[in-house]
Amino acid sequence: MTSILVIDAETKSKNLLMECLETAGFEVVGTDNDIIHVQLAQEKLSATEESIKSNTLRTSIFPSIPRLREVFEFIELNYHQPINLKQTAQAVGYSSAYLTDIVRKITGKTVNDWIILRRLTQARVLLLSTEESINQIALQVGYQNINHFYCQFRDYHKNTPHAWRKAQRCKLIQN
Repeated sequence: MTSILVIDAETKSKNLLMECLETAGFEVVGTDNDIIHVQLAQEKLSATEESIKSNTLRTSIFPSIPRLREVFEFIELNYHQPINLKQTAQAVGYSSAYLTDIVRKITGKTVNDWIILRRLTQARVLLLSTEESINQIALQVGYQNINHFYCQFRDYHKNTPHAWRKAQRCKLIQN
């Protein structure tokens, strides 16, 4: 944040200065008498993105269920790779049928639902915090087929990744 001292300026001049600053990409954060506090709109976005990233990293999407801890840990450590139910079941020592049954009974979701949810959660973080292409993000979060990523993202968010990114960034800037 930057502060600008305006000495002996009329209200009309101050307002014009603030308009010019906003047009130049600054956001007027506040005013105190003869001081105008501004920040670049991008700085606000970056600060919000950092907050989103740190909150996402601190808050797991997985429920705290001791019986499924290993399952969720495996998904967390491997979601960016092409994993599936069979690999998850093998990693935790269960059959695919048993794992499907127990996860669905306890959480109401399938193992595949949890994998998709984890991938889409990370995709949202990357969409907001980077300028990487949608294709790069899809590959980073474990999708081998870009069209599959688009379909799952659209099913979950009722929007394409690009449109979602644009809409969320607009909301962040407005807030």
